[in-house]
Amino acid sequence: MPHDYIVIGAGVHGSAASYYLAKSGVSVLLLEAKTVASGASGGVGKRGVRANARDIRELPLMKIAYDMWPGINEELGLQVGYERTGGIELVGPDVFADKSLHDQLKTRVGVQSAFGIETRIIDRAELDTLEPGASSETVAGALYCPADGTGDHTEVTRGYATAAQTAGAELKEYSSVTGLTGKNTEGLYTVTTEDGTAHTATRGVLVTANSYSRRLLADSFGIDVPITRFNPQMTPVRAAGGFTFKHLLGHHSLPFAAKTITIDGEDVVMLSGGRTGDWDYESEIGTPRPETAEKSIIDATSIYPAFAGAEVVVTDASRPESLTVDDIPVIDEVPGNPGVFFATGWSGHGFAISPAVATLLAGWITSGERPAELEPFTFARFPQVSQA
Repeated sequence: MPHDYIVIGAGVHGSAASYYLAKSGVSVLLLEAKTVASGASGGVGKRGVRANARDIRELPLMKIAYDMWPGINEELGLQVGYERTGGIELVGPDVFADKSLHDQLKTRVGVQSAFGIETRIIDRAELDTLEPGASSETVAGALYCPADGTGDHTEVTRGYATAAQTAGAELKEYSSVTGLTGKNTEGLYTVTTEDGTAHTATRGVLVTANSYSRRLLADSFGIDVPITRFNPQMTPVRAAGGFTFKHLLGHHSLPFAAKTITIDGEDVVMLSGGRTGDWDYESEIGTPRPETAEKSIIDATSIYPAFAGAEVVVTDASRPESLTVDDIPVIDEVPGNPGVFFATGWSGHGFAISPAVATLLAGWITSGERPAELEPFTFARFPQVSQA
């Protein structure tokens, strides 16, 4: 029997969308090439749930997500899920010393606040109260968002997938999709998997296959969604004296992002910040670069000297992400194929907005009305992309 909808890809966005769709009373089939959270939505550590320093076009989504995250743990039955820690974006002395740069900082505070994102500038004295130990050479103060936090992306994604099944969705793992077609004369959408099975849907299909979406959409519909693959490297480290952070941390101008996570019962600090590992395009396997881990520790030490001599606990670069040229996602309907939707290009920061995106997508897919909050993420913003 056909389902109402088929969702391709059981990362956080596909799993969450399946949950909100199933919760609305429609039948859903969720297909995953490997296992739930086996891609960018899983792996070591936690992910940031931040509005601070986010693209202005994503702030309305972040405000919705802010309101949703505190209830996610209870809704999904998670023991380890979301934690509202507060977020700190460290700022160097140059920004505080230069009136023009400082005015830019104040303007960003005003804009974020206007979107309902509580934000304020804190001086060095207040920073030392919240997160003491920063170097005076690289840090003079910060932007502070008290509603920012962190989430265990693996557990949240699995939680959404389980909740979707509880709500009636069907999950099929190890079901790699090789092709899909739009609505045919019989009113059916068809999704074909590697084993030759043709799954059908009566109302639509949603592609949330992250970096693999580009190839699938090109092969199936002749469109080229301009995303590229990158594999960010995460490096949890053990600092001398057990030094950790209470907040989600980033830096205004340095490649530094940090959060405290727990590995084997021990609190350590996970360092990231945009650096990548190596990727083998034939085997589709990512491996960490030792020099990337070393650079992450060097950057962290320049900001918080307590990281001098920090020991690498583990480092991982096996979870590929999708990157757009303007660093915001593409969320749209395939041109000329009503009922076929796709969402990709999260650029390494899609986890935080996933509850909002999934809720809005589920509403759009079932009602046919695009939410205003998703308007900035259209495929049409790339007019140079040709369609076969």
